[in-house]
Amino acid sequence: MAMSLKKIGAIAAGSAMVASALATGVFAVEKIGDVEGFKVIDNGEPTADIVVGSTAAAADVVSAANVAAKVGSMMFKEGEAASGSAKLTVKASAESDDANLRKLLLGNTSTINFTEDQHDGKKVFVVAAADSDYSDGFIKAGGLANLAVNSEIYGSTDKGVILNASLGDLSTLAQVKDIDPSDWNNSNDDDAVEMVFATVKSNGDDKSVTVTEDAAVYASIAYLDDKETFNDGTVTFKEGNRLPFLGEEYALVKLDSDDDIVYLGKEVFDGVLKEGDTYNIGDGYELKVVAILKSGDGEEYKISLQLLKDGKVVAEKFDKATAKSALKMIYTPGNIGIVVNEAWENVGGDYGFASALITKDVIALELGEEYMPDWEAVTVQQDSTTKNLILEDSDVDKDNTIGIALKYVGDDEDNFKSGNTMKIAKYANLELDDEDKDEKLNLFFSMDETKEATLAAGQKATVLNSEITLSEVMADAKAPVAFKAPLAVLDTEVSLDAANKKLILVGGPVANALTKELADAGKIEMTVESPATLAVVAGAANGNDVLVVAGGDRAATAEAANALIEML
Repeated sequence: MAMSLKKIGAIAAGSAMVASALATGVFAVEKIGDVEGFKVIDNGEPTADIVVGSTAAAADVVSAANVAAKVGSMMFKEGEAASGSAKLTVKASAESDDANLRKLLLGNTSTINFTEDQHDGKKVFVVAAADSDYSDGFIKAGGLANLAVNSEIYGSTDKGVILNASLGDLSTLAQVKDIDPSDWNNSNDDDAVEMVFATVKSNGDDKSVTVTEDAAVYASIAYLDDKETFNDGTVTFKEGNRLPFLGEEYALVKLDSDDDIVYLGKEVFDGVLKEGDTYNIGDGYELKVVAILKSGDGEEYKISLQLLKDGKVVAEKFDKATAKSALKMIYTPGNIGIVVNEAWENVGGDYGFASALITKDVIALELGEEYMPDWEAVTVQQDSTTKNLILEDSDVDKDNTIGIALKYVGDDEDNFKSGNTMKIAKYANLELDDEDKDEKLNLFFSMDETKEATLAAGQKATVLNSEITLSEVMADAKAPVAFKAPLAVLDTEVSLDAANKKLILVGGPVANALTKELADAGKIEMTVESPATLAVVAGAANGNDVLVVAGGDRAATAEAANALIEML
């Protein structure tokens, strides 16, 4: 990826540093200083604080949180097991059924060689799911209505699709069998199911096909209990619902229609909190239910919440909470999300209660933006008239979100042939294999995935669609040593003069006060024209190095953050 880079100066310790361009995957970024030498992990623990501006735009806050999550994923340390917990590594592999493109069955009797010249430009659509009932129901009559004209899932308005094929189940995909475990919305056991689908186009050369931009999708879709057809079986996600996302169970914390962001988090607590209660979330964070007040003469209640970090209030919220309009609170610097569905008082009216969900490790899916290189975040919606699937990349619709998805937006895979593998959202695979036979060219999905889970004795977890239980820890077992995960902090909570470790500053001088301080001191130079930049300023934070992750605008800052994440 080539681009003309403007020279940006950086002065530290009285010497000039040389700038160079770095291309990382689809991201291009300008490096200044010893970026590769800026280590974020030492002996399994973080060496730097990630700092975001207290008045920064949502995009910068999301970038900081994503950097923090990446650093957290690199942390490790082992010690003797003493607390009855252990880290388990689960590895699983699976393959779906296949479609032989050289002997493709059309209807009940006739077969064609899809790769021959006469079928050049024609397409085949394939789908697999955690359970074959859902992939079968996706394409069967009455399943996905008007599938043959539904350009959303074919990646083009030039349809040419001659076959829609269910490849059955890909058993390592995940499924949540009760998306509303606390019955906030109803007592149904509705499901959420992972699916992968793709459209391949014949090249007419007897050996290869093309997968175009927009023609491969990973999705997590909600279905009514005991319903498997897309046409009449889907259900709208509500905040607080659970769903699988890339093999792990998350809670839907917020559908943000203002910024068009979907927030997902890992459950920490799901239950009832009493007015005055304080819940310890971990990493120094606590949630306090300050007050629950009856609103007017009706049955509506307003709730006052405070989020504390090391005893200091860092965020608060005062709003009503009802089943139709839950209270949502997102604190992105700490990757914490809270949903309060309902509040009530005791019979005497002396104190109140709140039904709450607390989550950590919150991730943000900004519609129309790449969640990972080449894979754009979208919501799955359904046309109310045609029942067609819609992959929405710009507007969060709370009343019509039936799924979360990642859509391929990279370059066309235009010479996809036997032995090739296309990674779907760094999770599943689309493969071709001719088995060294002239009459074979099998198209199928596969997975070969490893996940980790830390469990206490007796605790259960669902990993790669399998439930595992840790029965006991032997005396000589190894267990993770406790440490604090890295969290993004605000520029009002740390200073260059008093820093006790390295700093990663996300955002330019306008968005981040510490970046502005460096710019004012002449240690970095950045304008609204600056490209995505990673700049190391040696010793600028009380003798500790500083890495500036920024650009001339929010998009450039996001690109710089993504490049850093890919480098780590």
